[in-house]
Amino acid sequence: MKQTNTPLAGAERPVPPERRLRIAEVRKVTEVSPHMRRITLASAALMDFPVRRPAQWVKVFVPTVDGGKPNGRAYTIRHFRETLCEMDIDFVLHGDGPCSTWAQNAAPGEVVQIAGPRGGFRLDPDVSYLLIGGDETALPAIGAILETLPAGLSVDAFVEIPEDRDAQIIHSKADVEITWLPRGNDDAGLCSTLADAVTRAEVPQASGAVWFAAEASVARTVRRHFRIDRAIPPSRLVMSGYWKKGETDFKDSEGDQ
Repeated sequence: MKQTNTPLAGAERPVPPERRLRIAEVRKVTEVSPHMRRITLASAALMDFPVRRPAQWVKVFVPTVDGGKPNGRAYTIRHFRETLCEMDIDFVLHGDGPCSTWAQNAAPGEVVQIAGPRGGFRLDPDVSYLLIGGDETALPAIGAILETLPAGLSVDAFVEIPEDRDAQIIHSKADVEITWLPRGNDDAGLCSTLADAVTRAEVPQASGAVWFAAEASVARTVRRHFRIDRAIPPSRLVMSGYWKKGETDFKDSEGDQ
């Protein structure tokens, strides 16, 4: 008799591991800079959490003021300490978004839900030069990537930040030069300084790679430049719009991660 594995009508389908919700508690809160706050989350459920690469991200669901459905947004895992069942998430403090608002007031003992991880950065072994760029929303991913790069790799990083005090010390074995680009009074997403700096960089066509994440229209401009004007192979380009001005919970359909 032939056996089939077709699920019965109405039967629950198994939840994919990356969509499984895990409860985590705020263990520690650290002020990284005037516009960034690090929330350390801890949970026994993180014991088998499959974090394998830098810049992987999770969906964080924070409680609402009225006790309704939790608000969820994607955030990069800045650090993961498997033996302690801990992870650090860096929240950019801007505007009045639900997760940013929660992060500004979060305290040890509060509970959130997380799902993931997904994405992550992979370095092509044939790459000898890496160009990294992004605004403050990409800084957690940029930091996580730089800290894991190998010695002998040449890296230029350009990071747009709200002000000088938002610059961070990031250690790396690679030969890294970071250029901080304070935005000052310019509006986030409307300042051309970041795109100008990144597109001026000399990227070897044969052995260079580019990773970039920022506001969607800025990412689109940079993506077009390196794909069309520079003809860098798509396999060595990662371009993502992390957010879009005037839109909440933006999802980049053109993004590479």
